[in-house]
Amino acid sequence: MKTFKHSGDLGDIIMSLPTIRALGGGTLYLDSKGGKGSFLIKTDQGNKTKLNENSIKSITNLLECQSYITCVKFWNDEKIDYNLDEFRKHIKYNNLADSHLAAFDLPFKERDEKWLTVDNNFIKSIIISRSCRYQSNHSFWGDFLSDPNAIKNSIFIGHELEHKVFEYAFGKQIEYRETPTLLEAAKIIHASKLTVCNQSVIYTLAEAMKVNLILEVYKPYPACIFNRQGAQYV
Repeated sequence: MKTFKHSGDLGDIIMSLPTIRALGGGTLYLDSKGGKGSFLIKTDQGNKTKLNENSIKSITNLLECQSYITCVKFWNDEKIDYNLDEFRKHIKYNNLADSHLAAFDLPFKERDEKWLTVDNNFIKSIIISRSCRYQSNHSFWGDFLSDPNAIKNSIFIGHELEHKVFEYAFGKQIEYRETPTLLEAAKIIHASKLTVCNQSVIYTLAEAMKVNLILEVYKPYPACIFNRQGAQYV
């Protein structure tokens, strides 16, 4: 059985999945220390990522319901076949899925087919999410929220603080839905007609399932572009 290891943030892990699938799948080890001390890891937080035990628990059930993931385990220095952190040497493409594929000389077409499969949990037609990072287009949101029907048919998912900041920033009240795990978030996204978000783990779920989306692109770092039908970038 093949083994894989990742130390990246949750969105990075989601973007690594086409690579895992293309390599035949297997056991995925996740580093609860966020790659602390690794020469491959250099982020805004220093020489580690935000990945920890709690975030690993929030993504495990989503990963383990994919046919190509045998199981998810905490990494404790086990020898592994594929170190997915190698993608950081290849951050020069339009999206991080391509960076992962390039690290192992795999064709980019592997990310054209959806790589997450979940059941549906319909809540609202439009899913809104906006993290407090990677914001570049305030005016788009103002225009989007000017339509009362858009607000009526929307629900916000993500951290509760993100929801509070969003309502404060735009002066609009949007229904909020807590999603303790990414599997719960993915089911809601999959059942909706449209996801509107910025660059975040919520975005990676929407892209992984190839649902209709409008993405607020972070212009200094647009690592999110997939030239496909149903995806709009603003």
